[in-house]
Amino acid sequence: MPCKWTNGYSLEIALLLSVFLGMFGLDRFYLGYPGIGLAKLCTLGFMFLGQLLDIILIAAQVVGPSDGSAFVIPYYGAGVTVIRSDNETYLLPQADWHNIT
Repeated sequence: MPCKWTNGYSLEIALLLSVFLGMFGLDRFYLGYPGIGLAKLCTLGFMFLGQLLDIILIAAQVVGPSDGSAFVIPYYGAGVTVIRSDNETYLLPQADWHNIT
């Protein structure tokens, strides 16, 4: 697994800010997006729709810190693992699942 560069931004703190204070834009200020944070502050989180969208985007790790670093995630925290299959993947019929050796 490749090493990711982090700069001290915590996923847990970003999610907590987004859930409880996201309507004031504090989650975006924390992540380094002051323009979007100010817009959310002036519009009460885009009438709470922006807050809901940011909760989803931060939880899915689509929106991250503005400096391009990765979140600091606890050991048992959310991690994204991509499982790929292709034409070389071997599929067993359902009746043979108990005979995997």
